[in-house]
Amino acid sequence: MPSYSSFMCPNCEGHFRVIWPEPLPNYTDPCSKVKMECPDCGEVTELYAYLIDRILQAPEPGLPKIEVLSISPRDPNPDPYARSHYWQRVWACREARYRTTYRPVK
Repeated sequence: MPSYSSFMCPNCEGHFRVIWPEPLPNYTDPCSKVKMECPDCGEVTELYAYLIDRILQAPEPGLPKIEVLSISPRDPNPDPYARSHYWQRVWACREARYRTTYRPVK
């Protein structure tokens, strides 16, 4: 069964199937930055290609698709903490949503 790429928006935590451009540029590298726009919240996210999850099962039929806006050449100085910065951003957005929903009214 073919694998596919999955992207989770750090802002709204929506999951999407990534549609790569055909043909894939020859300068694409795991340290290339990939720019995508979330169809749910409209936020444009640029992250390293190695942070996009690889799923080894058939995609769910209801999983929305998202196209790659651009792929940059390999970053000569990749961020060694890119994965932790991505998850810090997810948690910060989660906390902000929680605070706006459950903040006590004064």
